[in-house]
Amino acid sequence: MRLRLLGLSLCALGLLGLSAVPAAAAGSSGTSAAADPVVTNYDSQVRVERDGLLRVAETWKLSNVNGTFTRFIVTRDHLPDDIDHVQEIGDLQVKAGGQDKKTEVKTDGDVTSIAVSDISSGTAELDFSYTVKGAVAKVLDGTEVRFAPLTGINLPIQQANVVYSVPEVSHVSCFAGPIDSNIPCTLAQIGETSGPTFQQANLPPGNTVRMAVGFPTGQIAANSIVEYRHTFKRAFSTDAAQLITALAVLLLGAIALFALYRLRGRDQVDPRRVVPASLFSLGQDTRIDFTPPSDLRPGEVGTLIDERIDPVDVTATIIDLAVRGHLTIIEQEHSTEYSRPDWELRRVANAPSEELQRYENVLIRAIFGDADSVLVSELGRQVRANLEQVQDALYDGVVKRGWFSERPDRTRSLWATIGIATTVVGVIATVLLALLSTWGLLGIAITLVGVGLLIVGRYMPAKAPAAGRVLGQVAAIRGELLEMDVSELPTDQHAELCSRALPYAVVLGGSERWIDALVATDSTPDEEDEGFTWYRGPRGWHLQYLPDSLRNLTTNLTGALFAR
Repeated sequence: MRLRLLGLSLCALGLLGLSAVPAAAAGSSGTSAAADPVVTNYDSQVRVERDGLLRVAETWKLSNVNGTFTRFIVTRDHLPDDIDHVQEIGDLQVKAGGQDKKTEVKTDGDVTSIAVSDISSGTAELDFSYTVKGAVAKVLDGTEVRFAPLTGINLPIQQANVVYSVPEVSHVSCFAGPIDSNIPCTLAQIGETSGPTFQQANLPPGNTVRMAVGFPTGQIAANSIVEYRHTFKRAFSTDAAQLITALAVLLLGAIALFALYRLRGRDQVDPRRVVPASLFSLGQDTRIDFTPPSDLRPGEVGTLIDERIDPVDVTATIIDLAVRGHLTIIEQEHSTEYSRPDWELRRVANAPSEELQRYENVLIRAIFGDADSVLVSELGRQVRANLEQVQDALYDGVVKRGWFSERPDRTRSLWATIGIATTVVGVIATVLLALLSTWGLLGIAITLVGVGLLIVGRYMPAKAPAAGRVLGQVAAIRGELLEMDVSELPTDQHAELCSRALPYAVVLGGSERWIDALVATDSTPDEEDEGFTWYRGPRGWHLQYLPDSLRNLTTNLTGALFAR
């Protein structure tokens, strides 16, 4: 297929050349009007040097050629495995009658053209001399010259003679016709007193004469110029060197990532350990006190577990602040059945004197600013502008408690930056290596290591030993929230204790059963309910609406705080 395509390109070049060589007597009368341009003789002497360089001397005898004469040489041969053998033409001289002629040399694809201008009509004789580098290839039993001096000439050639000046030869071959022809030349022989001789009579326009001369090992050095075609397969070569190197980089990268996680990212505690703990303890006068261990707050619990601040941690904190008496959540009346629900958050003037955590104070300031109340629908920009300060305070708080040696968000950010940088380097390396070499797989391996860093970086925040006991207590609290028989709580404290446990259940799971427990405190289901001290419903509201009300509240709070 390649040879046929090359043949088509040569024919096209031949037609272009032919258009520049008009018949000598196109506008005259008589018998000369029928004379066509032709190469009457082509004689060539090819000397093969020991280093493989060809020194070529040619004589072209032209008849009825006028204007520009162009001849072609195939200088690029496509071989399997994306390999090209290239021949370089050098030291070109063209003379006519002993005078130098002006030439124009161009290489287009697989063919080099040599155009000689100012050819006079009638009979002309051109002497070409040039060198060819890269024509000698290594073969199984020695070396071989592969040369096609006549290629795609746009004139018929009546007689072509080529004689080689070489040392001992092992074989010769010659083919004439189309570029991929296997028709033997008129003559191809090894002379007893001279070098290999080749002859071809009556070569039609556009045809080719190509020949091969073989040499035993050690006679003529191979000087093939090898170039590789740029293909996807070659750019990402799976040859042994490239494949082994890429796999080695991947293996070493995987080992480094594993070691990195073991040394820097692995928690220094056993998260499965359960330490006896409860949210409830027996107080004076047989009353039940709500006493979370280590004075844990819902936002801190969520941050400790997954090492990041989620929307649920902030919404649970707001509900917890309301339950503890620092603000009141008031559901607004619905103008229509399908109107969007809204809530007023109202600051409590005589709030309990307990000491708030820093992140809780920052959150309250972010919600209210200088006002005493705000609608959830209007929180938006004000809270989001200060949300980063809330997250900073919460992260600083878990570090201050000794649960982490450094802030988890900064640890993740550091390793994400390193992972992104490595991935970008890998992508750039992949592109450059694929364009300039066969080592594209190495770039992919580096990219995969960068992606691995991005993944491992998410788990790099490591819990300190001080977090071990707290995590064990959290595990016990989660079991209590999910399995405790809520009906065992004192009736007169039922609503209070269930309300206090609810924010923890929002973070740890089981919130539905604690909301249901609050709904169960409704002793008059047919009558309108006001709600609780921390959550008040609108006119006509019933406790049975509490699950939907809190679900909608959580959704709207999350949207107001975290929507972009």
